[in-house]
Amino acid sequence: MELSAIYHRPESEYAYLYKDKKLHIRIRTKKGDIESINLHYGDPFIFMEEFYQDTKEMVKITSGTLFDHWQVEVSVDFARIQYLFELRDTEGQNILYGDKGCVENSLENLHAIGNGFKLPYLHEIDACKVPDGVSNTVWYQIFPERFANGNALLNPEGTLDWDSSVTPKSDDFFGGDLQGIIDHMDYLQDLGITGLYLCPIFESTSNHKYNTTDYFEIDRHFGDKETFRELVDQAHHRGMKVMLDAVFNHIGSQSLQWKNVVKNGEQSAYKDWFHIQQFPVTTEKLVNKRDLPYHVFGFEDYMPKLNTANPEVKNYLLKVATYWIEEFNIDAWRLDVANEIDHQFWKDFRKAVLAKNPDLFEIIKNIRNLVINLN
Repeated sequence: MELSAIYHRPESEYAYLYKDKKLHIRIRTKKGDIESINLHYGDPFIFMEEFYQDTKEMVKITSGTLFDHWQVEVSVDFARIQYLFELRDTEGQNILYGDKGCVENSLENLHAIGNGFKLPYLHEIDACKVPDGVSNTVWYQIFPERFANGNALLNPEGTLDWDSSVTPKSDDFFGGDLQGIIDHMDYLQDLGITGLYLCPIFESTSNHKYNTTDYFEIDRHFGDKETFRELVDQAHHRGMKVMLDAVFNHIGSQSLQWKNVVKNGEQSAYKDWFHIQQFPVTTEKLVNKRDLPYHVFGFEDYMPKLNTANPEVKNYLLKVATYWIEEFNIDAWRLDVANEIDHQFWKDFRKAVLAKNPDLFEIIKNIRNLVINLN
């Protein structure tokens, strides 16, 4: 048995309150190494000869290149639990695994105080709450600039012909817009789509729109707010949800805030909105982007990183998030580069948006190695 591959951590994605007093408990083992796992569990305050009152067999739920993952669902009566894993490998070796690591499977170790993992109290407010219907939603991601051109009058200068044989470059424009999405609603419905995820649609100078100029305006080449309102209404009429992209880690270099910093330097009212290392913030004579005088997304000098710990920045972005819920009834936010933003911001974000719509759904990008209890 490969003991070093065995992994579990309480109060994490390996042990969490799901719903209705039901707890999901998971464990990781080496791929193909373990034949069966039993979970011994019970209330930590019921002291009996049989220290764990219940036993339940775990189920292998995934198998990857290196590891197998197992899960079991258990009910807890008093909102607390103590538990211990019993693992048997393919060669018949049997061990116990708990808070003190791997030990011999014996009655003495099974009943020893301190061997088991504990969840002292399970708070309902910390439960993993998924809005009704979301688990069955079929999301369709749309990069608006390249989906469909519904209004050629909005085309930016230099727009390429939609049927052009020219190999598109990353900075080319083809004139995709919101009207193009509206025109294809029946097509999307016929595909069985029940959720539209729109990549950024706010004012920006690029085709991808991840360098936001103004979070409160629809990009002029995509349409206007009334067109967006029609898109949301058309989607809802067809039973589709609408999710927007929250690019709050960084802003565009053509934004009012950053242009003010460039112009006024240390005297700018927005200097603390960013992570500036030195003034001036000019990049004209910069040879190596690693020497940028301010923090950015990656090394992209046109995407200065926002200081979300600054109360002014936080309040501004929370107003953005709630504005599109209140005014246009969107159903979800996709949170861009979530792992580069402080945890407190996301907790406050969640409170703000759920206060406007308790059923709002959030999808977090880049959550590997990032544990945020947004509940």
